Amino acid sequence: MGMLRRVVPLVFLSVLFAVAANTPGPARADDADDDGAGKASQPMSCAELVNLKLSATKIESAVEMPAGPFPSTFTPSAPSCSSDTTSPQLPAFCRVIGATSEPNAAEPITFEVWLPLEGWNGKLEGIGNHGFAGEFEYGDMGPELVKGYAVTATDTGHAGSSATAWMQNRQQIVDYGSLGIHEMTVKAKAVVRAFYGKRAKYAYFSGCSTGGKEGLMEAQRYPDDYDGINVGGSANFAQIHNRVQYVWNGQVTFGNAGTPLTAATTAIVNSAAVAQCDALDGVVDGVIDDPLTCPFQPSSILCKAGQDPSTCLTPAQVTAVEQVYAGPRNPRTGEEIYPGLAPGSERGWGSGTTGPGVSTADTFFKYMVYNDPTWNFETFNFDSDVKTTDIEFSALIDAINPDLSAFRKHGGKLLQSHLWSSVVHPAARSIEYYEQVVALMNGGKRHLDNDDFDKTKEFYRLFMGPGGSGSKGPGTYDAIPYLERWVEQGIPPDSITAEHKTAGVVDRTRPLCPYPQYEVYKGAGSTDEADNFECHKPRHVINYFVKDGPEMDDPHP
Repeated sequence: MGMLRRVVPLVFLSVLFAVAANTPGPARADDADDDGAGKASQPMSCAELVNLKLSATKIESAVEMPAGPFPSTFTPSAPSCSSDTTSPQLPAFCRVIGATSEPNAAEPITFEVWLPLEGWNGKLEGIGNHGFAGEFEYGDMGPELVKGYAVTATDTGHAGSSATAWMQNRQQIVDYGSLGIHEMTVKAKAVVRAFYGKRAKYAYFSGCSTGGKEGLMEAQRYPDDYDGINVGGSANFAQIHNRVQYVWNGQVTFGNAGTPLTAATTAIVNSAAVAQCDALDGVVDGVIDDPLTCPFQPSSILCKAGQDPSTCLTPAQVTAVEQVYAGPRNPRTGEEIYPGLAPGSERGWGSGTTGPGVSTADTFFKYMVYNDPTWNFETFNFDSDVKTTDIEFSALIDAINPDLSAFRKHGGKLLQSHLWSSVVHPAARSIEYYEQVVALMNGGKRHLDNDDFDKTKEFYRLFMGPGGSGSKGPGTYDAIPYLERWVEQGIPPDSITAEHKTAGVVDRTRPLCPYPQYEVYKGAGSTDEADNFECHKPRHVINYFVKDGPEMDDPHP
């Protein structure tokens, strides 16, 4: 496999035009989150909000919640996007529940808005979903409410994360794909203005996984909704091809013709990859900082005659690992469909990664694409089935359009981050998309250099986080304060400090650098302290989106 080759599938580029041509327009202009002049009005009490008139919307309840633990009526999920800080104690707030009805949808778009009774910071924050949505991410809402935000979230138009009936309703697919978050945002702005008597000074959105896709969809299709968008780790914005990747991994490691990769096998691979590539960044710390520079070949641990089979791989296992690294390919053209998993991520390759029976791919293809509960992932054709699914669903659920010019004109700021150790959403896809945006802003230029990133980084920055065995890779960070300074003070983040914790105690910090920069140890001081690293520019920038671009040679001076 060698180092990851930066290639974008041509089908991605062709789909972009389909997205532009078939993107649903804004639902409504509407719901007057201000009176046209931005003047303050008489605030409504929490109880009075049930009488608030919003188009096609009913405020179902508005209740003051006392300060204290999370109410038993809604148990918080584990926080996953903004930070690892739980909020068992909430301040007093007004909890508003509303529902917006869309024509032809079997269920309304239900949303919640939490409004601090005291200490409102004057801002609104929208919270993204996970998986197929259907639930409110209370664990992500709580920490932001504690900060003083008015916070909003939605089920995107269907109740229950495991529900599937909605997947055969076209309007509900649109609601899940893009419209639900937009409607939530418009309604929440109106609720905020009614309750406080004035508009929110700034509006932010934060999401990872599906929530990351939702954030990018907002920037692409509803660029005026938010001033700042945090696309957290593992942004799944090419949802179709990401699920195709699950099927690919399943076929090569889980299906009848596949080669199972046990935890013991992937541990062998991980140890070998880290041993070869850990020191490439000048620091031996059990972490591969940049897998793009890792030349590890699975064939290097092929079992030799007489070798203990528990220490090496069979030829079939070598092939399976190579295929997971490579990612799905079109069997007819050889083109990449989606990037593979990165060297250093192997300890995370569990059944959720290599077995589609327990992944969202199984649900997606059975109930949304084919409407056939007997569908078997082993029958999937990586040529015709990918094409058919793209044509039918990409414009509805994929956020892959690189044209962010309207969001830039609005003055919006986009902060995206991705950990290399991610096994649910391969990190390389974030670089592919980022370079597509940079290329478009440079007139479609096919070969990028460092200077080409200047215009894009004025409003959009990508931060890649190191990953390895998972034991010491710093992967915890709260991006919102960096985004606030960028939006409100015009100070862009030159780096983000990520933390690793053991038993709740920070024992390692590292700077995440804006792509294509990378962190370099200064040569003195502890390698567990971020202050002893600095960001450097590479001598060469290799283009993910360029099919015939040059291979990377000596990327780090």
